Amino acid sequence: MAKTAKEIILAHINKRGHSTSSELSGLLDMSRQMVARHLRDLIRSGALIKEGSTKNARYQLNKNTRTSQRKPKSLRIIRKIKDLSEDQVFLEIELRLNLRKCLSPKAHSAAYYGFTEMLNNAIDHSKSKEVLIEVGVVDDFFQFNIRDKGVGVFKNIQKKFSLQDEYQALDHVIKGKQTTFPEAHSGQGIFFTSRVADEFSLRSHKVEYRLDNPKNNKIVGETPFIKGTLVSFRIKAKSRRDLAELFKEYADEDFEFDRTEVRVKLRKEKKLISRSQGKRLVMGLQEYKIIRLDFKMVEEVGQGFVDEVFRVFQ
Repeated sequence: MAKTAKEIILAHINKRGHSTSSELSGLLDMSRQMVARHLRDLIRSGALIKEGSTKNARYQLNKNTRTSQRKPKSLRIIRKIKDLSEDQVFLEIELRLNLRKCLSPKAHSAAYYGFTEMLNNAIDHSKSKEVLIEVGVVDDFFQFNIRDKGVGVFKNIQKKFSLQDEYQALDHVIKGKQTTFPEAHSGQGIFFTSRVADEFSLRSHKVEYRLDNPKNNKIVGETPFIKGTLVSFRIKAKSRRDLAELFKEYADEDFEFDRTEVRVKLRKEKKLISRSQGKRLVMGLQEYKIIRLDFKMVEEVGQGFVDEVFRVFQ
């Protein structure tokens, strides 16, 4: 996988100890203006610090980011959300944990996708002032936790779509394509991140949604209250789970995300009788051409529910 300009900059400065924009411009065969833009991003993310005036400035790794022969296996990072860039945070983590050597190419792709999608959600939706990130390679697994103390993912969805409670909001958000910010988000991030992981958890207030994909387990439960949202992700460091194949599974030949899978029984109801329950289930699914409904653990369905889902909605 070819290195990005920012990765080349960080690797060069890590090797040399410091560098200048003119030196980096020659190294990258890139204009000074473009190099300056990359340097500003790296400074903003906390990866680099600048010394000296603009004309004679030197750039070096932040002392908290400088790599050594023995690289840390885990990190705990707190960042202000304002002007935060999710890809720059991942780049810092990648450098400090040496992820390109620790992870297989497929695990690296999954880690990059999942981390940047979930951090971007916190940046755009949480209304929190800062975010806590815990990330590491532990026991042959790559894992991260992203925690904000904002409005809470399920409460945000509940309010946007006028739903009855946060459990209904959970039912809605895990369908995919459901977003409170359609101008900037497709609503696919949680859907695909939860499926590419070995283990995934989305927790907010008293509601938790957990997936164990190798065991094909999906669990919804009530947990002690936490303010904001906590996302947890775990995948084998040498995983062969293929993100591209996952995209293909839920997309058509034009790569349009056109199919989804809905676990019908997510809440405590074992009987799905009413038409209103059917309406809640199919809300938002009109975006898809193919829908798989999983009725595992549903004991009984009623005529109103069935008619709403399989006749009216169709």
